[in-house]
Formats: sequence, C-alpha cells, structure tokens
Amino acid sequence: MPKLHFLTATCLAGLTAFASTTACAQTRIDHDERANAVLSLAQIVEDEYFDAERAGSLAAEMRTALEAGEFDSIRDAETLAQQLTARLHEADRHFSVRYVGERPERVAPETSTQPTPADPWASLRRQNFGFVETSILPGNLGYIRLDQFAPIEPARDTATAVLDFVSNADAVIFDLRQNGGGAPSMVQFLISHFLSAQDPVIINTFVSRDYEYPNQMWSLPSHPSGFRPNVPVYVLVSGRTGSAGEAFPYHLQAMERATIIGETTYGAGNPGEVFRAAGGFGIFVSTGSARNPITMSNWEGTGVTPDIEIPAEDALVEARILAYETLRETSDDPLIRENLEWAASQLRALQNPQVLGDDELAQYVGQFGIRSFSAENGQLIYTRQGRPPEALLALGDHRFAFRDTTEFMLEFHVDGSGAADAVEMQVSDGRRILMPRGE
Repeated sequence: MPKLHFLTATCLAGLTAFASTTACAQTRIDHDERANAVLSLAQIVEDEYFDAERAGSLAAEMRTALEAGEFDSIRDAETLAQQLTARLHEADRHFSVRYVGERPERVAPETSTQPTPADPWASLRRQNFGFVETSILPGNLGYIRLDQFAPIEPARDTATAVLDFVSNADAVIFDLRQNGGGAPSMVQFLISHFLSAQDPVIINTFVSRDYEYPNQMWSLPSHPSGFRPNVPVYVLVSGRTGSAGEAFPYHLQAMERATIIGETTYGAGNPGEVFRAAGGFGIFVSTGSARNPITMSNWEGTGVTPDIEIPAEDALVEARILAYETLRETSDDPLIRENLEWAASQLRALQNPQVLGDDELAQYVGQFGIRSFSAENGQLIYTRQGRPPEALLALGDHRFAFRDTTEFMLEFHVDGSGAADAVEMQVSDGRRILMPRGE
C-alpha cells in the first residue's frame, strides 16, 4: 500500500500538516466512490494497525457499517472522512481520515538536468525545530517553550544550544502546552540530559507488527550538553498537548524525574504514519504502541494526568512558585534563599494585586533622598530623579516589589501608625541602602 512521506512518530503535529492538505471546497462522491473509499480504508486498518486482532475487528465493523447503509446519506468526501475519523477515534485517538485529493500525474522533465535537491528539513528549520522561546526567568529558572519534537538529526545543534543556554539555571521548565507531538528521537535526547550517564535506563519500548520483539529506547550513554540528573524539572501541559508531547512528561513522571503541571493531556499514545487510500483519501494509522517499562502502559485514551492539576494558563506561574519553594528549601545560602523568596512574593503579588487604602498609602508618600513616592488608584508610585514613574507591587508588612525585576525590594521603616521615617532598598547581591525621609 503506498504511503505518504511522513514522520513515523507519535505525531499530532503531523496530523495537523496532514489535515492542511485537505481541499477547502466540498468534493462530491457517488455511491461507488464512497464504497471503494471505505473498503480501501478498512483494508489499510486491517493490514497496518499495530494490534492485529483489533485491526481485524475494526475493519469488519467498517465493512458492516457500509453494507448496512450507514454511509448512504453522505454525498461529499470531507463528511465521510469526518465520520470515519469519529468512529475510529473510539479505538485509538491517533486515527485520522482526511480527503487529500488525487495525486497529480508526474510530468517527465524536458531535460535530463537534475536540480539540486531541496532541504527536506527547510520547514522545520524555519520553525527553529519547534523551540519557540528560551529564557532565564527571575530566580535563575531556565524556561524552554517547545511546540513540537523535531527529529534529532537535523535538530541536534539547535537542541544542544537550547540545553546549553539553560545549563547554569537552578531549575528547568519545559512548556509543552502547545505541543502536538513529533519524533521520539528528540524525546530521547532531551530526557537523557536529565538522567545519569552512570545509570542508563530504558525510557520507552515500542511494540509493532513489524518486528517480533519490542523496540527499546534507552537513555543515551553520552550527550553533547552533558548530564544534569539532579536539577529540578517541571513540565507544563494542556489538553492540546499530544502524542510525543505526552511521551516526554509521561516517561519523566514515571521515573519521578519531573513535576507535571497543568491539564490532562490529549491522550494519543500510539505512533504511526499516513497511508494513501482509494479515491484521494488518506488515513493516519497507529503502526506501533508505546510501553513504558515502569507503568507497562501508556497514555492512549487517558492522557497524562498532571501531578498538579490546574488550568493550563496558570501552569507557568504555579511552576515558578513551586520551583522557588523547592530551591529555597534545598539551598544553604541565606542570600539565595532571600532572593527566591523575593521572586515568589513578586509573582504572588502579580497574580493577586493588592489595592491599599488611602490611609495606608499615606504613610509611604514622600521624598526619600533622590527617590519619591506618591499614591494613585490604590497603588504606590515610585519615581527616581531622571526616570519615569512606575507602580509598585504591595507585598505586605510595609514591603514593595518592582514589576519587572527582582533585583531590588523596598521595605519602609514605620514606627507605630505614623508615616515611614525611612525606606530601605534591598539589593539581590546583599547590599542594603537606607534612605531617610526628607524634610
């Protein structure tokens, strides 16, 4: 059976690309075209689906439905594809039927000159192989947003550069909330970095009709970015996270190597590929199934259940606060612990801003050296000579934070219920600058 060239990976991202080839206008089909398409698709399922017994049952159900006239009212190819997808989804969430149109006939070239082959990874390269954002967040947290898992061979240098960029971070956050899947080789590469070189483990196994024994995926014995088995790892997920995007948190969670935060993921755990069917249809079929060596199962149909279940939009803030608390508990350096507390306090204040009353704000208003403070709309406004004013975040206990940096904190010295007689600027390097109130 002819196949579409496709990443043979746990790949919802690939399904999106597959769907994009669907014709926009409805394509009319008659009785014979509809029957030929269903029978052709059923045969592909029977021949290619990884579970041979279930494959036979699914194919038989499709043929029985056709004979029973369940598709007789369908007059266009796109609706037929949608109904078949919905039917097959009950068995495996990776099934996807699309009408992609008939393949155009090849035209013989007029000359024998062979053009230079195009870069097969050009599209992925322009997407930076799925690495959308990498940064260092306050508190020295590494942040990596990864929207797809590209095959490691073309993406190795980029993936290595990303890991090297966060190599000095005290914790690493992977944001997979928009990740639809991709290649197992990138999953293996990234997970291996956070394991021990001295203790290789089986990350995953794949079972398939194509080989007699399960195909084992081991952690790598060497890594261009080295190994960081002790750095805390957090993975953000959502209901949109699918396939290889689920494999990464699932295996780390099973190994108790990461904390998963967000929403239960999509639930597509079986890798596969796209096959051409009669009449211009195509179908993504799971040709294998993942088997975690610890759970002896995978996330098919259930998704990955986070360790901390919260709305996906709140997952990054939750991960940062949890990382600050974890690092604060494990650090022996009082200055680092203080800086982490500042970062956590700032984040909580950004989440739930305090609006102070006029009387409370009044005790901080005034001139303190080259810095002055005023009240506006329930907020304390900070102004330094020669610089624009900015609103501060109230932390309680006469303490305030800036919105865009944790390098500085402000604490007012208040004696009783009167006005503050001084403000102390606390700097992250340990310095303390005391500024008395001016006359």
